[in-house]
Formats: sequence, structure tokens, C-alpha cells
Amino acid sequence: MNCRWLAITAFAVVLSAADTRTPPWATSQLVIGRDLFRENCAVCHDIDKDKMHSRKIGPSLNHLFTNPTLPMSHAKPNRQYVVVRIKYGGALMPAFSKKLDDSDINILIDYIASK
Repeated sequence: MNCRWLAITAFAVVLSAADTRTPPWATSQLVIGRDLFRENCAVCHDIDKDKMHSRKIGPSLNHLFTNPTLPMSHAKPNRQYVVVRIKYGGALMPAFSKKLDDSDINILIDYIASK
């Protein structure tokens, strides 16, 4: 009886520990987002520096969704605006609608939002 109780307790501990880890699919999505950022955005934008320390042509995307306004438009940060800007570009920013599909754009925005 004691062995059975010990086995059940050990199993419960293992299950509860498994719940605290980051799910593998979430980690891989952020890695994909990081790679998309490096391939498409890093030439013009920083992600790990604030705008005062960025020396790139585009604004820093560090804390993009927690800032009170977006860097260029001064609009309140929202996902839909960022999707449109990525797809169709802006004054100096090229459009990426032919290079990135909706899934890629959403993964990229999730990565930017994580910074």
C-alpha cells in the first residue's frame, strides 16, 4: 500500500512540474519569429535597444506594444495597424505582403510583442 501511495505522489509531482515549463510549440514560435525578424526587419529596426540608442533608419521596435504611441504614426499601438504596416509598408518601409504570409506576419508580431 505504501509503495502505491508513493508512486501516485511521485507521478503527481512529475505532472505538476511539467505544467510549469514553457510549451515547446511556444518556444519554437518565438524562435521562428526571431528568425523572421532577423531576415526581414533587423536591417532597418532594432528590437533590443530603445529608440534613443538605435542607429538604424527605422524606429526601434523595443517595447512596441507597451509604449503609449507607435513610433512614426503616434497612434495607440495595436496589432491590426502593425499587420497593415508590415503588409503594405509605409513612407520608407517596404511592403512585405509578397514575402510574408499571414501566418509569418502573426508569428513575427508575437515575437515583437515579446520584447
